[in-house]
Amino acid sequence: MTTDGNPETGVGRRILLLLGAGMVGLGGVLGFFVGANGGGGIDAIRPFGVVTVPISPGAMTVYGMVLIALAIGTLYGLVSAASRFDGER
Repeated sequence: MTTDGNPETGVGRRILLLLGAGMVGLGGVLGFFVGANGGGGIDAIRPFGVVTVPISPGAMTVYGMVLIALAIGTLYGLVSAASRFDGER
């Protein structure tokens, strides 16, 4: 129920993008802490047997950010696709 002249069109999308960016940043911060404090006896992890990620602050930061970005991007894409099928009643 928006009109073309409504200045608030797209506010919800901007809010979701800001929340997503915040979650990706939080994933990076948590990855940094895990990389800095983890790895007692473990040199690397191999998630899903695809890629080897060393336990270091930089590598775990990137891994955390990429993992969260993929998860949120997938969910956002699914919601966007589902919203196309939701017609007005």
